Amino acid sequence: MLTEIVTRALSQLTGTRLSGDGIKGQFQYAYASDDGQFVAILTHDMTTYVVDLSTQRYFAECGGSPRGFAGHVLEMEGVAARSHPWPAANDLFDLDMDADELSWRQCPGLRQPPSADRSVESRAA
Repeated sequence: MLTEIVTRALSQLTGTRLSGDGIKGQFQYAYASDDGQFVAILTHDMTTYVVDLSTQRYFAECGGSPRGFAGHVLEMEGVAARSHPWPAANDLFDLDMDADELSWRQCPGLRQPPSADRSVESRAA
């Protein structure tokens, strides 16, 4: 079940429909909230992306690693030595996924191929 949720989250994050086989090596850890709404993914560049599957948005947190969810609160562990421009604020901290102060961004969404039955008209002015 987690693999399907992580695949959905990565697909939303990248804007490309991914299969389970195509995501190997792209992330190190992934955690899902109990209700499956939020997925936290620690990627190969050591950035944690939290994807809100219901609203198709994401939040990026540098300088911290996900430790798991407690409801809609993501428990994070900071790491002092990072190559990111900003370090984690604390060694241990929590992110409230329902909080309005998070800088959510829209996921690009899954790209749908053009429908074969659509006709395109061109008009000269």
